[in-house]
Amino acid sequence: MLKSMTGYGSGECVFEGGRIVAEVKSVNHRYVDISCKLPKRFSPMESQARKTISKRFSRGRFEVTVQSDFDVEENQRRGFELNLPLAQAYCSVLKELKDRLHLSEEISLSLLAGVRDIIVVKDIESNKEGEEKAFNEAFNEALNSLERMRESEGEILYKDLLERLNSVEKLIDSIRVMSPQVLVFYRDRLAKRVKELGEVFELDPQRLNQEIAFLAERSDITEELVRITSHLEQFKKIMSTNDSAGRKLDFLLQEINREVNTIASKANDADISQKAVEIKSEMEKIREQIQNIE
Repeated sequence: MLKSMTGYGSGECVFEGGRIVAEVKSVNHRYVDISCKLPKRFSPMESQARKTISKRFSRGRFEVTVQSDFDVEENQRRGFELNLPLAQAYCSVLKELKDRLHLSEEISLSLLAGVRDIIVVKDIESNKEGEEKAFNEAFNEALNSLERMRESEGEILYKDLLERLNSVEKLIDSIRVMSPQVLVFYRDRLAKRVKELGEVFELDPQRLNQEIAFLAERSDITEELVRITSHLEQFKKIMSTNDSAGRKLDFLLQEINREVNTIASKANDADISQKAVEIKSEMEKIREQIQNIE
């Protein structure tokens, strides 16, 4: 079944020590293109996240965003460590300076607190294993959600494409019915024209019949109709497979358009040309749709 390249998925994991939320958005792209916005603490996970997306999806531009409570409540997770020996040494030096210079100002706590390295901010040791597990759970949940949406969108595309292909097949059937009549008309018209010329010029009847047959054959579109019917059957078959179909369908679409152009050119008939225009209109709508198929 077809899969769309447009989708959105989110996942969340709550564990002891925090909460992680992952979001993944995707849009159409010729290849796999990935953009990650992760908190600094999860930077080591980015490489694996990219590999996972590349393994699960064959086309699309992906935007990965991960947020956690750790970023919002970072200050609450920090501790403070006092460097008491440094504070004592610094205080001793200040007292000596005060005595020698006969200063009256007292040594204040705010003065000592401003000295570098006396009070050190220290990160509380985090649960790395728990965070990594929570990240993977939230991220994979987001990918599963994304894939479900892409499959759902793909079903809608499938139904629309199938309806348009059926319309194209009906137009092809109409051309197939018209083609023999056009061929007969074309031969009769040539024969009439040759007869008129024969009244003016002396012409070889056998040679004229050969030329009429040759010109009529050049207007025969039977082969093009056979090929375009085959292409449409392949198109439907590929749509029903689980493989990535976008590139294959795009190739077949080009082949179908080429055959339609040939039919319009060779047939030399206004009615068939009009049917060809209608087919090309449907194929253009199909082309727009398959640009979003994985």
